[in-house]
Amino acid sequence: MAGYTHSAFRRLCRWLGADRVYSELMNATGIVFKGIEKELAYFTGEERPIHLQLYGRNPEEIAKAAVKVVEEYKPDAIDINFGCSVKKVLKAKSAGYLLQFPEIMGDIVRETVNTIKPYGVPVTAKIRLGFHEDNLEKIAENLIEAGVSLIALHPRLAKELFTGKARWERIRDLKKISPIPVVGSGDVWTWKDMERMFEETGCNGVMAGRGAISNPWIFKEFKEKRDYKATFGERIEFLLEELKLMWEFMEKERACKEIKMEAVQLFKGIRGKAKLNEKVMRSKSCKELVERLEELRLKVHE
Repeated sequence: MAGYTHSAFRRLCRWLGADRVYSELMNATGIVFKGIEKELAYFTGEERPIHLQLYGRNPEEIAKAAVKVVEEYKPDAIDINFGCSVKKVLKAKSAGYLLQFPEIMGDIVRETVNTIKPYGVPVTAKIRLGFHEDNLEKIAENLIEAGVSLIALHPRLAKELFTGKARWERIRDLKKISPIPVVGSGDVWTWKDMERMFEETGCNGVMAGRGAISNPWIFKEFKEKRDYKATFGERIEFLLEELKLMWEFMEKERACKEIKMEAVQLFKGIRGKAKLNEKVMRSKSCKELVERLEELRLKVHE
């Protein structure tokens, strides 16, 4: 969830009830040769337990990057992403591309597990069913043998991106053969979807991605077992608080540009959203954006 799941958003989700969080993707090659991007790796104690997420294609390189990340940031887990299927990542023959090569996936996990073992940090993995065809059992076998501590499965093929329907029954299949925890994801839009995924698959955890970006209150809903419709005022408060937290680790003007994407997500389903989006998106500076959000907040309380 590039551009969305930075430290500020993760903290707000934790306050709303999320049990654990994952960082945005970090390129292992970039870490080894250029260093760690602070914006991507930054987190606070409130976010723990947190998985810092790496991708790449070279086992030794990913392991070296993991050591750097563990030494500097001390996360609760290193997650290796084998699920991302955006063009840029596939072109680099990383993440989702590697689903075609379960043995290489196993080599990556094994090298990383062995290299960071002295630090006591577990290695987890995010996967899909396969690239062109469903190869789940072979993929899982290689990762488990390599020492992975948890598998998060989005049950679509890499080539499908987010089209079609997530095949939750394959989460159930993985859970039946896995000696380690399994987290399910895919088509989780409401707290009732979370409940249903637990019931239908027996998974150990449910991951909300796109559903949480447009409705971070999904975690509150699940914990309280009830529908909760955040008011327009709450959505504005969320954006202002998120922006304030983003300024801790991101240059101010850049943060204001980035948060416009989240504003579009939070205004979904709100009457007059086109005008709201225009008002926010046309802000030419950080000062103007904050002023417009404050104006909207005052109107709610009038």
